[in-house]
Amino acid sequence: MIADVVGYSRRLEQDEEHNLPQIVRSFELFKSLSREYGGEVVNVSGDGILALFDEQQKAVGFAVQIQKEFRDHAVWSSGDPIEVRIGIANGEVAENFGTFQGHCINVAARLQTMAEPGGVVVTRPVADSVASASGVSLRSLGRPTLKNLARQIEVFAVEAATASPRPAQTRREKPVLEPAGQPSVAVLPLTNVSRDPALDHLAEGIGGSVIDNLSRFRNLVVIAQHSSFLFSLGTNSTSEIGDRLGARYLLCGSLHAQGQRLRIAVELIHAESEAVLWRDTSKIGMDQLFELQEEIAGAVASRLALQIDLAHLRGDDSQNPHDTRAYGLVLRGRQLIEAYTKEKNAHARRLFEEALQIAPSYGRAYSSLSRTHNLDWRYRWSASPEASLDAALDYAGRAILHDTLDARGYAERGFAELYHKRHDQALAHYTRALALNPNDADIIAEYADAHVYADRPERALELMEKAMRLNPYYPDWYLWYLGDAYNALGRPEDVIATVLRMQDPGEGSRLLAANYAHLGRMEEARAAAAEVLRLHPNFTLAEWRHRPPYRDRAIIDHYVDGLRKAGLPEE
Repeated sequence: MIADVVGYSRRLEQDEEHNLPQIVRSFELFKSLSREYGGEVVNVSGDGILALFDEQQKAVGFAVQIQKEFRDHAVWSSGDPIEVRIGIANGEVAENFGTFQGHCINVAARLQTMAEPGGVVVTRPVADSVASASGVSLRSLGRPTLKNLARQIEVFAVEAATASPRPAQTRREKPVLEPAGQPSVAVLPLTNVSRDPALDHLAEGIGGSVIDNLSRFRNLVVIAQHSSFLFSLGTNSTSEIGDRLGARYLLCGSLHAQGQRLRIAVELIHAESEAVLWRDTSKIGMDQLFELQEEIAGAVASRLALQIDLAHLRGDDSQNPHDTRAYGLVLRGRQLIEAYTKEKNAHARRLFEEALQIAPSYGRAYSSLSRTHNLDWRYRWSASPEASLDAALDYAGRAILHDTLDARGYAERGFAELYHKRHDQALAHYTRALALNPNDADIIAEYADAHVYADRPERALELMEKAMRLNPYYPDWYLWYLGDAYNALGRPEDVIATVLRMQDPGEGSRLLAANYAHLGRMEEARAAAAEVLRLHPNFTLAEWRHRPPYRDRAIIDHYVDGLRKAGLPEE
């Protein structure tokens, strides 16, 4: 992989004092992140980088992601944003006295000159290796004549694939009516009218922050971001969206950016009648973004003041770092976590660490770091999973120390305490999290799972019902947790029915294998066991029985017995 900074000489000539440190920081980010994708930067020469990768797919995945990183970073930085061109070719590389040589290096160097600023160009073999990969699209550039190379080769531009929205038909069940006296509101994603893809995550981040702020009102039902962000007024009517989400009110708006200035227009709509109850337009600098998010939440609440206790709106802004660069890094990292891959989890961790270098007291960055280590423990991505769990506990504690009013820090502490099998401490931290943000559907779902392991599965069912009400297009892991509750209650038919409702029941295969076996449905049990081994080839009962933190060991013994009957290996 050859990467080259666009306009390097011009930058240094115009403003070396500002641009050189920015380029150096970008190169350091390039180096650190390439390692998470199995790559290594072996040479930096002026404006160019040479990196080597063992796998073509990982090289392309990194290239697409680092280009997105540079584009997103431009939203939060002043001055001329960093842009690079990237070329990738496959072949053998030889090292002689610290110098790397090979025909593929020459090819990659020619390809990067063909790339658009912020673009990636690859050879046909590299393109073929990622042709079926999700998240990328390929565009042939033909067979151009490359400088000093006799043979023409077909080359392709690689671009990030446009994500398709999740269809409305995937809602699990029709939402129930809102509780008496509790109005419900759904915050739709802001429309990015600037048409700059780099601003998409900013539009989502603002909407997500408004949801967080509104969720602190105890007497207001706030639909979770996972569900409400599936809709927009461009494709659905307000009444249809309100009906599908079970929301009486909708908050929608638009975002337009010009440099470091933002124009944000929002309006609160009664979904059924389509009446606009309130609208506002603000022109602000990026440094005023945090105050505006609180202001929007407060304005919505004031329009519904007869039914909402305004005392629960937090008056301070301690969760905000007062540095938009750190805020942007955390937004980008939180998006990466949701991919649930080892590489992107590590990538997100680097961004959170960089955010803390900028804003060392930013609580949300610490809680986000805790989540990356939790995932390392859960999926055995790290060399020392137990050390990862200890790190998750430590970072959650720092999150609470730096922001005592951010629910996410307490929730992450609850998760880490739970898997240390300290059930009472875990429940106490989740209780504190929900006292601060009683309508956070994801925290409620995690709290429910903690009750399963603390031998309170009946209470878990009640909590999952509430979480699903707040997030009617809930992700698969909600059903996983619901299946856990039924499993602890000894209701195998309900476990199976629940797991089979998952869009991808793969991670529910353990539950299926054990419960099919308990029902004597051995053919289905063995098929589910085979799926467990396909997803986790090193799975053994001896190792796994110590992971679920059940307080009542009889539950895990019964669970393991079912897995054994299904044919999963003891060791």
